[in-house]
Amino acid sequence: MDYKKTLSKLKPLIIIILLFSVVFFLRAEAYNISGVPAESQDFYKYDSGLPYFSEMDSYYNYRLTLNYIETGMMGDTKINGTDWDSLSYSPPGRVVDYPPLIVYVTSFFYHLVNLFGKIPLTAVAFWTGAIIGSLCVIPAYLFVRRITNDYGGIAAGILVGTAPTYFAHTYAGFFDTDMFNILLPLLAIWFFVESIQAEDVRKSVIFATLSAISLIVFSLAWVGYIFYLSLLIVFVLAYIIIENLILKDKKPVKEYSNKLKWFLDQKELFSLIIVLVLGGLFVGIFNGFGSIVDSIYGLIGVNQIQALSHATSYPNVYISVSELQIPTLINTANGISGIFLPNQSSIIGGVGGLLVFLSGIMGIGVLIWKIKSLYQIKKYKAKSSKSIKNPSKSNRKGKYAGKSKNIKESSDKGIKLSKEELFVAKRQNLIYVVLFIVWILMTGYAVTKGFRFVSTFSLPISLCAGIFLGFVVEYIRENLKTNSTLALLAFIGGALTLYPFGFSIIITLLAGLLAALVVMVIKKPEIRAPIVMSLVVLAVIAPSVSAANIMSNSVVPGTDDGMWNSMQWIQNNTPNNTVVMSWWDFGHLFTAAADRPVTFDGGSQNTPRAYWIGKAMLTNNETLSLGIFRMLSSSGDQAYLTLDNYTNDSGKTSEILIGTLGLSKDNAQNVMVNNYKLTPDQAQKILNYTHPSNETPFVFVASSDMLGKAGWWSYFGNWDFQKQNASRASYFPSVGSSKPQVINNTTMVQTVNTQVGNQMIGVLVQEGINGTNQINASIIVGENTTFQSINPHKLIIIQGNRLAVNEIVEENSTLSLLVIGENGTYTTVIMDKALEDSMFTKLFLMGGFNQTSFKFIHQEPGVVLWTSTNSKINATT
Repeated sequence: MDYKKTLSKLKPLIIIILLFSVVFFLRAEAYNISGVPAESQDFYKYDSGLPYFSEMDSYYNYRLTLNYIETGMMGDTKINGTDWDSLSYSPPGRVVDYPPLIVYVTSFFYHLVNLFGKIPLTAVAFWTGAIIGSLCVIPAYLFVRRITNDYGGIAAGILVGTAPTYFAHTYAGFFDTDMFNILLPLLAIWFFVESIQAEDVRKSVIFATLSAISLIVFSLAWVGYIFYLSLLIVFVLAYIIIENLILKDKKPVKEYSNKLKWFLDQKELFSLIIVLVLGGLFVGIFNGFGSIVDSIYGLIGVNQIQALSHATSYPNVYISVSELQIPTLINTANGISGIFLPNQSSIIGGVGGLLVFLSGIMGIGVLIWKIKSLYQIKKYKAKSSKSIKNPSKSNRKGKYAGKSKNIKESSDKGIKLSKEELFVAKRQNLIYVVLFIVWILMTGYAVTKGFRFVSTFSLPISLCAGIFLGFVVEYIRENLKTNSTLALLAFIGGALTLYPFGFSIIITLLAGLLAALVVMVIKKPEIRAPIVMSLVVLAVIAPSVSAANIMSNSVVPGTDDGMWNSMQWIQNNTPNNTVVMSWWDFGHLFTAAADRPVTFDGGSQNTPRAYWIGKAMLTNNETLSLGIFRMLSSSGDQAYLTLDNYTNDSGKTSEILIGTLGLSKDNAQNVMVNNYKLTPDQAQKILNYTHPSNETPFVFVASSDMLGKAGWWSYFGNWDFQKQNASRASYFPSVGSSKPQVINNTTMVQTVNTQVGNQMIGVLVQEGINGTNQINASIIVGENTTFQSINPHKLIIIQGNRLAVNEIVEENSTLSLLVIGENGTYTTVIMDKALEDSMFTKLFLMGGFNQTSFKFIHQEPGVVLWTSTNSKINATT
């Protein structure tokens, strides 16, 4: 057996296995939740030992998959023959029009692995994203390998598989549809290119069909599949125009015997028609033909994403979603690291860093240079070389897609080509140039509409970076022979390979010197050249690999035992119709863990409910807060939507409801009729929604995460309908607990609190000054070495379960201070003045002090559950 020949044939398969293994194990590291201290990790795991999902949309996908496995439908019920989700956005719930691919794929995996053992759906879902997300290395490698070589293919596979914005949504424990957003578009475009370069019609049809199937499958994952179909259309149109301008030796139409033969020879147009016909037909069959129109409107709507955040009189949660913010091109805040290394705060950082971005742009340049170099060939000569096959009869008739690799290799090595083969080489390079320019321009434009599109931009950039590296290593192998030049490249490559991994500058330089020394010592070109070539590739891919490793080793699950056990308590101790209320972030977790309806969640955050929930937490009026919860849990949107019909003014509607929700039903009716001039019938209709006879029970979830989110929920709750704007208020909790210290006969408690902008805030509490029981508290605000002491507006001190101090200190101060003492240690929370008497402060930080509208029912670490005082839900021990 010829082992070398066998190994050569198996080399692509071996490389694919290694590429998949590298990117998968990088993703798998998230399972260890290394971002959590070892002593606390059990708090972030199910009883089975599996970590909780890392973000909340995962729980929605999990719940739909569970419904599908158990009942054969994604909803929990059907209304008029349509799947309906009664738990999300309750009341009334909402239709399940969610792309089902993630449910289908995960269900398949679940049934497959359970043929061999009893594996829970949570475990299957936990790993599905990492598996699917890692598969993208296969088409990336094969695509770029065809254009360049194994080095380019390997680089492309790694860069695509570890692109920061894609990796951040596909590591183990991140169970969302993002897993399909690189693999399927890449397959669709790769197959399409193969179809227009196929040797004959049969292969062209096969690859075009595979491209169509990829888009059809993608349509089941994301409505944005239409973007890639549009990309193919623009590419084909652009290519046809440019081809007619550049390729003068193209076979003219008059030389074809009939129009059918001409059409079949127009591979780009022929393949596109197949994709459009098959894609349109099957997308219409599976998703409904109306979905195609909806997708087109969705594509147009990309231009309106920023406008959508201001589409109504109500504030819109979209403005608080980081993925919809317009990204900056480059991150200069962190110096050279922010520019050079991958990050999640800029376009260049999001595609893998400066080297990847520049390599991607230069990849286009290399392809253009290849076309230019082909045009400099003036003489045509038939080859006698055995490595170059003569064009087939079909090629001589104008079908020049065949033997592409032989032609590419020949033209790269400078071997003269026949006229027909030269045309094929020009055509191949022109296809890639036009494709990647169109691809980069279209995805680059999409990036200007929101950070969420950076991952789509990273795909063509990563592929082009692989193309550039593939040609660079070829150039190194063929043209660079001197020791000094190779040693310099080895030094740069070795140093840049280590730099992203956080080594000191000395070690980084030593690594570069060592690499240069090795190259200087090795004299055999067949060994020396591959070392230098590998170092060049490693220098470009190292930042992405390092960033992926750091990311997967920094993962903290999106929830913990405190929240999970709270939801389990709700499931076991509340009626089935109990509505769980809080900010939208944890809505999907609430429905999955508590099996109870929620007010709103990640799929319905863009509604007026954000304003009303924010108002309920921000107001200091407890009866108003209770009235908002009562209205939302019992009638959902009906009160303010109906009232809008009477007022034609959402601001006036809000004013009326805020003035009446906290009143008794009779008093509310009087105010509506006498103060706001509603008719008695109109008032009664509104009161049926705001003060229902049969109230739906609710549970308000107050949790520690809400401290960090206060800037947003207070913004929505403080919305000014006239100015269409609002101010924010924030909490600044201490980073830890502190014990009292005696300094100069004075007992002091000092804490360091979270940062406010560029200022660090701290607290100094002094007790027993001059032998008295006087308590002084100061808020220390400073930047660098400049600090100043300010008095709080209000000082609140809680000792155990006793409210020791609750008084105004400085009328003009904008910050208030809460000090919580327990078991001899103290924690502090500095807050903006607007939050000192808010219902969230009272219910979460002050244990319900000085209010009678809400009843405490349960508590877990970091989570407190409340309901109405009149509710039949009771606390259990």
